Amino acid sequence: MSGPIYSDDGHWMWNGTEWIPATQPQNVVPTEQIDQTAIENAATQVGVPAQQVAAVAPHFDLNQDGQIDQNEMMQAAQSVSNPVNIPTPTQASMGIPAQGGAPNMGDVGIPTQGFAATPKKVFDWKDKKVLLIGGIVTVTVAIGVLVFFLLSGNPVAGTWVNNYGSPDEATTTYNKDGTIQSEDTTGALTWETDGDKLIQIATSTLQDGEKTTVTQTAQYELTNDNNVLWINLISMVDQDGNNMMIWVNPSTGNETELEFPCFALLRDSAQGLLDEQADWVNLGEPVPSYQSSKPSWCT
Repeated sequence: MSGPIYSDDGHWMWNGTEWIPATQPQNVVPTEQIDQTAIENAATQVGVPAQQVAAVAPHFDLNQDGQIDQNEMMQAAQSVSNPVNIPTPTQASMGIPAQGGAPNMGDVGIPTQGFAATPKKVFDWKDKKVLLIGGIVTVTVAIGVLVFFLLSGNPVAGTWVNNYGSPDEATTTYNKDGTIQSEDTTGALTWETDGDKLIQIATSTLQDGEKTTVTQTAQYELTNDNNVLWINLISMVDQDGNNMMIWVNPSTGNETELEFPCFALLRDSAQGLLDEQADWVNLGEPVPSYQSSKPSWCT
């Protein structure tokens, strides 16, 4: 092993129990500044070769104090000892459409915030599995079904396609009765619109029997022909008001505000656009026929 295990997008690294934000290059501790005895002790304690721990340890200065303390050294050793057993919180694993081109969880623009004297009320990402509805964040959470009765003429109603022509292709249907059908999400899903806001609620029961309700609000805009739906996530909270767009590093207590890219969904009947999307996915070229409709707030 020549270094830590990183997520495919390079924004997260494995610490043996969970994915944590990857250490920035300027925060890597020079090998000569690390106590070799501490490396050997940690390696012995978890039963892995010391040279493997030495390879990853420089990247575990989680509190950015220029040295690797005992807790950080143990996380480094455990990252070698314990194989990855949970998906990475990336665009792919969370369902965020790749064509957005904007940063995701980590370059999710991840502006890092320092630890506040009065910490924000945040969501425990460890205990809840986060997914996306057609690229919009939602959660496998709980309580019964909430139904929003929408006007049959709401242009959002219908089936939308994400990542057409790629292995990640998925469809989401916003039904006229306010329910949602999604290929990549489980639970009871409902939706409604309020002005330029698309509000979605996911309900379900966690494995431990806990019941929760999660509401996500996104700004949206349709093109003039109603064939492209631009979406930008604004907020996501559970029924207790916990902000699910804040991630707290369990090792340092530092809070990180997660940002998600604005993206476009294509109506399933717009075959011309879908064909262009397939070419874009395969060739990496932009699709001017709908990229030019990108709203000014979509960054």
